Amino acid sequence: MKVTRPTRASKDQSTPDAAPPAARTERTRRRATRSKAQHPAAAKTYESAVAHGFYLRDAGGLAGKYDNVRRYWEDQITRYALRDSIASLVERKRRTLSRIRVLDLGSGSGQGYEILTSIKRGGGSLAAKEVDVLSSDMLGFYKGVDISPAMIEQARESYKDVPKVEFVVGDLSEGLGEAKEDEPYDVFFSSYGSLSHLDDSQMRRLVADVVANSRGPCLFVADLVGRYSVEWPCYWREGEAMRDYSMSYLYSEDVRARVEPDHFPLRYWSAAEFEAFMESAVDAAGGVIEGRRIRDRSILVGRHMDTREYNPHARSIRAAVNSLHEFYQRTDLESLIFDYAPELEAPELNAFFESFQMAWNAVVYAAIDALDDWSNKDRLREPPPEEYPEPVRVAIRTIRDVVRHVEWFRMGDPRANIVEPQLGYILRNLEMDFQQGLGAGHGLMAIYAIRGA
Repeated sequence: MKVTRPTRASKDQSTPDAAPPAARTERTRRRATRSKAQHPAAAKTYESAVAHGFYLRDAGGLAGKYDNVRRYWEDQITRYALRDSIASLVERKRRTLSRIRVLDLGSGSGQGYEILTSIKRGGGSLAAKEVDVLSSDMLGFYKGVDISPAMIEQARESYKDVPKVEFVVGDLSEGLGEAKEDEPYDVFFSSYGSLSHLDDSQMRRLVADVVANSRGPCLFVADLVGRYSVEWPCYWREGEAMRDYSMSYLYSEDVRARVEPDHFPLRYWSAAEFEAFMESAVDAAGGVIEGRRIRDRSILVGRHMDTREYNPHARSIRAAVNSLHEFYQRTDLESLIFDYAPELEAPELNAFFESFQMAWNAVVYAAIDALDDWSNKDRLREPPPEEYPEPVRVAIRTIRDVVRHVEWFRMGDPRANIVEPQLGYILRNLEMDFQQGLGAGHGLMAIYAIRGA
């Protein structure tokens, strides 16, 4: 039996428990006018997060800092985005008989070390045993810097048995600080929006210190918060200003209703704006940009899709994707449907989100149909429409093949444990294929190859 296609969901239907738009808008406006003392407010929030155990990894996959989207989407997409740049650097260092030195900017509890040392080679043999791009013998030294003493203490405890690793307290709003005088680093790394804590003048100072320290070619990995995420269209037309942000997503919905989480200002970046900034900042510091890779991350699964804190009309797609990757839990696949509301004076963004919505929804509906027709093998062998873009055709063929072959799995719940996780990976790949590096996701990754002064 075929699934009846719903009409475009009304915004009231998609957010039954959301605050009135006017109230949300006014609350956001008030927060945006708060003090620009970036680091003290943020540091307080992170200290509290550590104290509450939010940075521990055993809290389950449906919510929290290390939910399923973080582990199976964001961490993996970050590694994929870094893979070619790190692989090229490793080969260059091998030729000079030297090893790689890493400075992690805003290291938190040490997540950067784990990301960098677990990047896997692409296109290799399934039989290969050694698949890490940055192997232990090629990592000469890793230093993590963070303003939060609690974060640094947790990182030191976590990596106390790992040699060649050091964590220190430092304030990046003052540039590299003491690290500026260290031996030159090869990789200046950041992750999950850590550099969005800096305003423009602080970022310019940091870039100048990076150029001064590198004294040659290096990688500068700027992980930022994207301005054009559908989580906060209220910020789309605002630039060069620090705007409100909260980590309310760390708390359950019932706690958020009772307690006002801490808020602090962040710098939201578009890709075009950051590119212009980097051209100016690197040139002023006497460096040269030799290459760049810019990618969006978490286009529909950003943290605040579920909280709706900055967009009362957002749909809880992150929660739905978390459910896809949860064993023995079936997901209402209709909750994955995305309904984009076009923004005035944003034709490029409207074109992107319209295209991505139609591709995403086509794959979700194909999955619903495949489950509905799971016993009809001929139906599941039908090719997708030829008019679809190739990534969409591949996605639909893949989910149909998964459903067609799943009947051999005779124990447990094959839908929850096989079909739904595969749908999650298929949708992740679709994001990676469609992203354009606009700043249209929660995260904006900008990887620069810079030659220092």
